[in-house]
Amino acid sequence: MRHGKILTMVIAAGLALSHTCYTIAQTTPINGDSSKRGATMTKQATGPFDVKLNTLQPYNNAEEAKFARMSIDKQFHGDLEATSKGEMLSAGSDVKGSAGYVAIERVTGTLHGRHGSFSLQHNATMTRGEPYLNIIVVPDSATGELTGLSGNMRIIIAEGKHSYAFDYTLPQ
Repeated sequence: MRHGKILTMVIAAGLALSHTCYTIAQTTPINGDSSKRGATMTKQATGPFDVKLNTLQPYNNAEEAKFARMSIDKQFHGDLEATSKGEMLSAGSDVKGSAGYVAIERVTGTLHGRHGSFSLQHNATMTRGEPYLNIIVVPDSATGELTGLSGNMRIIIAEGKHSYAFDYTLPQ
């Protein structure tokens, strides 16, 4: 198979994976042991977001690797008014419905009125159509009024529209 056809297949698998994985509920605890960190507040932020993915050249462009790389540009609305920029690396396979991606994005803006920035780490797989998605705040990556932020985010796609549910803990 030609490299271009493989790349198209991997990108399609990566996009399908990122659009399918929203159905998985997050199971990562977000509170941790608050007795060691002092008072915290646990909240949920929700709202829509717009996302734009652009194809980038993967570092490993060997045909058998089936890698794709993309830039991520997002605009969050609602409880999180922010922009993010990041990068995604995905790997496809010859088995329909199986792929994986990892991504890192830097979010800058306001979360429930508190300004700062933080990084999100994505880990997702789809095994023959069964999705798994985990998006967490990179520990100690938050700045400004968001310093100490931890949590996880779910992506929801309904009727072609993207939204998020962000469960987070933040020191008071």
